[in-house]
Parts: sequence; C-alpha cells; structure tokens
Amino acid sequence: MKKSFLLIFLIANSICFFGQELSFKKIAISDSVAIANQMQQLAKLCNTENVSELDLFRIQLIRGNYIDALVTIKKRIKETPKEERQYLDVYLQYVEAKLSKNFKETFINSYKNYLEESSDIHVINLDKTLILRDATDYYISDFNESYSSISSDRISIDKAQDLIKKYFLKTVFSSTRTLYFDEIRHDHKRRYIINDSIVISMKDGAEVSVVLVQKRGQSTTKKAAILVSSIYAGSNETGAMLAASKGYHGVITNTRGKRLSKSPIIPFEHEHTDVYEVIDWISKQSWSNQKVAMFGGSYNGFTQWASMKHKVHPALKTIVPMVSIAPGIEYPMENNVLHNFSYSWNFYVTNNKYLDFEASGDYNRWNTLKNTWYKSGVAFNKLDSLDGQVNKLWNTYMAHPNYDTYWKKMIPYKQEFAKIDIPILTITGYYDDSQRGAMYYFNEHNKYLQNANHYLLMGPYDHWTAQTKPVESLRNYELAPSALINIEEDILYQWLDYVLKGKKKPSILNDKVNFQVMDTDTWMHKPSLSAMTNDTLKFHLSDEKSNDLYTLKSNPNSSEIVLTVDFKNRESMNNTEYYPWPLEKANINLKDGLLFKSNVLEEDVIINGSFLGDLEFTLNKKDVDLSVILYQLTPEGNYFHLSYYIGRASYAQNKEQRMLLKPNQTNKVHLENSKLISKKIQKGSRIIVVVNVNKNNNAQINYGTGEDVNSESIKDANIPLEIKFTGNSSISLPIWRENYK
Repeated sequence: MKKSFLLIFLIANSICFFGQELSFKKIAISDSVAIANQMQQLAKLCNTENVSELDLFRIQLIRGNYIDALVTIKKRIKETPKEERQYLDVYLQYVEAKLSKNFKETFINSYKNYLEESSDIHVINLDKTLILRDATDYYISDFNESYSSISSDRISIDKAQDLIKKYFLKTVFSSTRTLYFDEIRHDHKRRYIINDSIVISMKDGAEVSVVLVQKRGQSTTKKAAILVSSIYAGSNETGAMLAASKGYHGVITNTRGKRLSKSPIIPFEHEHTDVYEVIDWISKQSWSNQKVAMFGGSYNGFTQWASMKHKVHPALKTIVPMVSIAPGIEYPMENNVLHNFSYSWNFYVTNNKYLDFEASGDYNRWNTLKNTWYKSGVAFNKLDSLDGQVNKLWNTYMAHPNYDTYWKKMIPYKQEFAKIDIPILTITGYYDDSQRGAMYYFNEHNKYLQNANHYLLMGPYDHWTAQTKPVESLRNYELAPSALINIEEDILYQWLDYVLKGKKKPSILNDKVNFQVMDTDTWMHKPSLSAMTNDTLKFHLSDEKSNDLYTLKSNPNSSEIVLTVDFKNRESMNNTEYYPWPLEKANINLKDGLLFKSNVLEEDVIINGSFLGDLEFTLNKKDVDLSVILYQLTPEGNYFHLSYYIGRASYAQNKEQRMLLKPNQTNKVHLENSKLISKKIQKGSRIIVVVNVNKNNNAQINYGTGEDVNSESIKDANIPLEIKFTGNSSISLPIWRENYK
C-alpha cells in the first residue's frame, strides 16, 4: 500500500506548472500503470474552460471523473443523429462500463443490446467505421510515438492536451476493440446467412472464391443477385449485407488467387472471363431469379466492364460502375505517363490472400523509395532494385507503355462496346483520380452504340466519396446541400430497384448527363456531354507580362515563350502542384512552369466539361511530358484548382502508337482527356493557366531521347530541355452562358 502511494506521489510530482509550461518526466512506455496515473494527473492540470464538449469529455474520462464524463457524453449524443455517432456510442458504453463492477461483461451486454435495437444499415455502417476502418493500432502507435518523442523536461499546455487526446483514443479503443468486433460479427450472423466458403472452378481450371450473403429466413426465396467483383478480399462483405437488407441476395467474387482460391494472384488479366462465369453460376442457383446486377468502385468498377468484354451475359441486367479504373488508359499511367503510386499497390493486393495493410501503410518505405530514385537519377526500371524486392507486376506495366494487346484484352475495345445494350449508371467526381477511366467507358460506349442507355452522374466528389456518401467539405471546399447525396445507400438502390423491380427511376437522373454545378446549389441535366456547353473561352499564350505573369490573349500572336528544364538538377522539381489538394489556397508557386493569366471576367460563366489544349512549340528533344493546370483566381485573390492534364506528347495523337517529335522544328500537339469539371466562375475572376513539363518524384521522367522512357536516366540529361511555345498555342475552356444567344 505504501509502495502504491509512493508511486502515485512520484508521478503526481513529475508534472508541475512552470509558467505556460509543465515540467514533465518521462516514464517507460511499457509501464502502463504508471503511464495511466501520469496521464490522470496531467488531465487534472488541463484547463477545461473554453474547450469543446468532446475535449471536456476526454479530460473528464482520463481524470477518472466518470459520472461527469457520462453527463457530458450523453449531452453530446442527444445533439447528434444516430448515423453520425458511431464513435460517441462506443464512448458512452465505455464510460458506463467503467462505472460498473465488471467492465467487460457490462460493455458486452450494453453493446449487444445497442446492436439489437439498431437497423440493418446502422450496423453495416458500424462495421465499416469500426472494423473495416479500424484505427486502433494507429491510436496506440500515435500516442506511444508522441510520448516517446518528448525530449525536454517541460511540455506546453497544448502538448499536454494533445497527449491526453491521444491517450484517450488509445485507452478507449485498445480496451474495447475485440469486444465490439465480436458483437458486431455476432449480430451479422443473427441477421444474415453468410456462406464464405464457396469456391468455383473456372473453365481453364483456375479457382475463384465467392461469398454469398442472404437475409435470414429468405435464403431460398428467388431474388435478383447484386454482385461485386473485387480484388480487395475481405473488404466487401458490408456491401453484400446492404444488398441483402435491400431485398436482394448479395454476392462477392474475388480475383482468382484471392481468399480461398489456390490459383496465382494476377490482377486485371482474367476478369474478362472469370466474372462472366461467376454470373453464369449465379443464374443457375436455386435462389436466383436469373437477374444479376453489378456495382462497385475503382477496381470493382473495372471488373463490371471486363465481364462484358466478349459478350453480355443474358442474366446481367445492369451495372453501376463508380470511379472505374481503365487499365492502360488512366491506370497505372495517365495519358501514357506511368505514375509510381501503383508500385506499392501491387504489394498491397498480391502479398497475401487478403490485403497487406502493413505494406500499403509503410509510407516511410514508399516515400524513401521515390525520393531516393529521384535524387539518384537512376532509370525508372530500377525502382524495384532500389526497393530490394522484385515487383513483377510493375515490370509488366513498364513493358507495355502503349495501349497494346496486353491492355486491350482486359476491357471492351472499340466495336466491342456496340453489343453492350443494358442500362448503365456511371458515377464519378470532378476530383476522382479515376475520372478519366470512368469517362473513357462512357465515351466509348456512346461512340459505338447509338442511343446507349447509359446515364452519367457527377459532382464535387473524389475517388472515395463518389462511391459512398459525400462529405460536407472536400479538400477545404464546402459542398452545397444539393451535392450531399447518399450514393451508396440511396442512389444506387433506387437505380437497381428501377431496373430490377420496375420502380421509379432516381429523380436526380433527369437526363443522360447529370452534374452538380460547384459554387451553386443546383444540378444541371443534359442529353449528352456536348450539350453541357454552349460557348468556348479560348485563350492564346503570349509573352506579354503583367505582375510577373504572362498574359492570355484572345487571338493568335507572334509571341515565343521559352521554358528551360534541367533534368540533371535534382535540387528542384517541376509540376509539383498539379494534384488538387487543397482545392483553394492563397498562393501557388509562381516559379514552377510558365504561368499565364486572363483579363478579369466581366460576367459569371460556368465551366462545363474538359478543357482542350493546342500547343505549338519547338524543342531540342524528341519527346516531352507536358502538364497544364487550370486555376480560377477568385475576386478575393485565392487560387481555386479547377482541372489539370498530364500526358506524353508522343502519344497525344494516338495512345496506341508512339510518334516522336521533331527536334528544332515546329510541333503541334493537341491535348485532350483533362479532368472534367462544372463550376460557376464569378464575375471579377481570372483564369490562370500553368504550362509545364513533368519532372518530379511522382512519375517517370521523360528525358526526351526517344528511347524507352523507363530505361532513360540522368545520364541522358547532359543538355537541358528547351521548349519554345508560340502565340498560336491555345487553351480552350468549354463554358455555359445562361444568357447565351
């Protein structure tokens, strides 16, 4: 007893006020009891005036004032809709359990009752929030690292409060994770019959793993099946449960080699036959009514198109591809420029039968790799040598820089789109990394099939929110209320019910092309992409300067604007701000590329669509990777990122065949396939255009020799690139004028 009292006394006296700082003596992080006591004493010194309700609760809980903490969290919960309080409910049950005599038993019983009183959809969302996106290990390491990093014998009040917050998260979730994991999974079994041991043999002898989810009491009822085909094994069960809760049978099939399949894991290459065979298997089951629909995003969007490569299965009635990647089109390259983000993805999906979160989350490894590569100047095809681990899939990508037969065999190609005659709803976002993949399918389908029954839904969404539920703020842009639609739970199932059950079509789909106009609270609905615009703003580059920026002119001119890029210089990079994050900022790098500004716009206009570029230039190389970024300079002086383009000039005319440029002669390159956007541009704004050359640690560096870019290195950088743009170069913005005549 005396020993315990002495320990508490020493801990309490290891934290003392010193002006606006606290004296602080670190304890071994492994001594959990001492750490807990120290954090309790630290919490008692924290000022609770002018703190948020949630911060007050955290401080009260770590202080051990559980009764006060209970009052505070109940007040916060009362003010929060149930669908937004998944974490708050855990906090409530945690503090109630701390007030009981048996923490574990009380928490389990409380959480079990809570689940039984919840709807199917709420429990599904609990799974997605607390299990699929479980952050407990992060909370533990975040506190441990923050604590261990303290190198002084004093800490600020702010640092103390930050430590309390991190300790709170570590404490609550590390002590409850296994409990609510088990209860959520038990609750799923109460609601659904989940058969996760199905293995189907393909015609070539390979195996594909399948999961079937059915509502209890309805497993023999003939219903339509909602299929998700995914390489992300173990991450789609909640989607199948949602399908079952909406009156369908939910089915998941994983890429061959994943989950229970004994076949090799090879992304992309077999979905064009495997998914069709899974649809055929579904249609022959006793519980099937011979109607199948597919949905899913990213890779799971690609698989839907792959299933129709050779023909559309008679049972497949509709697909809803969201943020769909198009192999060889926008993944892993963008307009034939190979990015390195796919390098780590390969390990994430092929290291084991499920997903390797440890590999994908090893940001130090990936950042070190790309920085080492850039600094060293070695060839791009040496990445895995630098990494110390062979990346077979990556090497395959590099062997196919053209859109050749390797890529073409994966998804429909040209006339193969003409036979796809089922209703389709494509969903993407203005800031979706795979937008150009989604738009490739939409454009090709409409090109080769007249009057295709294909709808498009777009808004201010990114790769995640365009397949789930948009959030109120996207990269510091506040969405209008009309943009806050629930895609995953509402729009998707309104569409599926429309096609499969004959119900009303989603009201938001008033025409074939439906898009939310940023900086307004309205949607526009048009019969085609071309109908989105009724005018064009065309700007020509010029060498006339105003306040350090070149000016954009309305007509061609005799200007020559020179950009010099020294590929040997690795102390700086070019085109580092192409990625739109955040969307609006006070400043941009005025020395990165050639920057041009327009005159002040004299009226409001809406940019609707993808900008085009027609660049005329001479250069001293045989090739170049070009970039164009489009900003709105607002009347308030902020830069709003509208769109961008990155592409290899030698493929601008034909992505299937490289056509080298002519050194020291006039070259004309047409740029298309930029990111589509719809946004109101206010009167008083200017358009900013940044023309640049891509040279950074995020993608290949094209040294311009005309040889394989993957094999080029800094040894090819003896002569800097000099590119001279003429005043015949132009950037064209598709716009909509409300009062256009």
